[in-house]
Amino acid sequence: MTKLLFQSSSSSESTSQKTELCLILTILLSCFVTAVLQGSRFFYSSHYTKVLVLGCFFLAYAGIFFYLKSSHRFNENTIVFMMILLGVLIRCSYVLLSGLYDRQHDAGAYTGMGTDFINPGHIGYIEYIYKFHKLPDINPYQLFAYYHPPLHHIISYLWLQINIWLGVCEELAFENLQFLPLFYSCLCLIITHKILKVLEINGTGLYIGLAFMVFHPATIIMSGSVNNDMLTILFMCLTILGSLQWIRNKDLKGLIKLALYIGLGMITKLNSAVLAIPLAIVFLMHFVGVIRSKDKKQLLYWIRNYCIFGLIVAPIGLSWITRNLIRFGEKPGVPVPGVTSPMYTQNFSLWERLGIPSFSDWHFDFPFHPISAKACCNTWVIMFQTSMFAEEYPADLPDVLLALCQMMFILAVILGIATAILLFIVLLNKRTRREDTVFLLTGYVIMLISFAAFVIIYPYTCSSDFRYVAICLVYISIALGLGNKYYLPLSPLNSNKSARLKANYMHVINAGILTLLTGITLIYLFWNRW
Repeated sequence: MTKLLFQSSSSSESTSQKTELCLILTILLSCFVTAVLQGSRFFYSSHYTKVLVLGCFFLAYAGIFFYLKSSHRFNENTIVFMMILLGVLIRCSYVLLSGLYDRQHDAGAYTGMGTDFINPGHIGYIEYIYKFHKLPDINPYQLFAYYHPPLHHIISYLWLQINIWLGVCEELAFENLQFLPLFYSCLCLIITHKILKVLEINGTGLYIGLAFMVFHPATIIMSGSVNNDMLTILFMCLTILGSLQWIRNKDLKGLIKLALYIGLGMITKLNSAVLAIPLAIVFLMHFVGVIRSKDKKQLLYWIRNYCIFGLIVAPIGLSWITRNLIRFGEKPGVPVPGVTSPMYTQNFSLWERLGIPSFSDWHFDFPFHPISAKACCNTWVIMFQTSMFAEEYPADLPDVLLALCQMMFILAVILGIATAILLFIVLLNKRTRREDTVFLLTGYVIMLISFAAFVIIYPYTCSSDFRYVAICLVYISIALGLGNKYYLPLSPLNSNKSARLKANYMHVINAGILTLLTGITLIYLFWNRW
């Protein structure tokens, strides 16, 4: 019997690995096809021609989907594959319908190899490396966006060079910079699936949790953003996955992976170091256990392992900070627009900025981010607005679409609060591993605290953008997955009042999530913005 179970488990794991490999290859192929289309006549086609071509791809997808369904070939791996594939198609379509300067953050501009101009923004940063084949010699705090660690910009430069070597003209080569965040965004879907599987989430919980990440508009829009946000989220996803795996395996290989994820994340964007705090607590819990065992051999073994971790993560993660301190005497920070900026929020009280918003603060009548602090300065309102609609402020939205936006925004706020409560409930559940609870709960809380601190230190409405806490999508996916695993289906042996209440809570949340994802997809489908 044990042998049969082992063989079944081994077979399931092998099938899952094959599915994962197929997904990675499919993502690579899809991203390269997108890059080729960007670098062809398709780039210059009319909007309606692009929509028609992309519509054909979705029809082909629908054909494959219904064929698999009608031939009864659906199982968990097939459903996951088709779900992630649809997410990849949506992201590729978004990139093909959006230009280099559409819905970007701190993008700047490029002027090409034929000039010696040094341009600001992330595109200017990449162009500097492209022109001069080195990191900027100037003080990175003197030109906007240059203060960011350089990993994303170096990778973008290398990709730019590959395009140029292949004969792609400069304009299209820069347009193809979107290939990289597109690839990162698609990989995050696979990693989210792996995180849910590590937590032993299957069935409905797996599908709902994964669907939330696949179809939420935040990472779809960020898949076309040429700044370093999407690569940062990728490394943070890897850190969450690596931490959960290490909790289960406690091996040196896992420690080395985590050191690389955190170190590389820090030289992409420094705020990725936030996840090092909950991981350090888990390390401490484990090390205290080793000390209590009074096994000197084990003690020396783990002292060595943690030293190896530190020797890897510190030089990589702190390299950019050290460089700026030595060369320019600059401490880590963010250049700010100044007190004259319409985004400046320091003139408002701390409660107005970070307290519970009043009903009028929510702007349910027009739920879009107005940029100006006088129109809206509350961090949580801006966070919800930008999570759904980025920093768009449409002036000509049809009444029907505006009504749908209003309904989905209200639903998003309600579900945001409900799923945050759900996360605490499932992580404090006795069925959740103690180390998982400490790592995930501490990480989520510290993420929100660091977000609030960032808004206080840099008092501008742009500091409240959801992209700074987009990794919280993974935490909510985990909450949805564990909630379904623990409370649904309701067992006849465990049908007391409390269990029925939790089951009903999950049914409502599941229905709300599916309604929200459907509604927001319809909005972006008919929003004549791209």
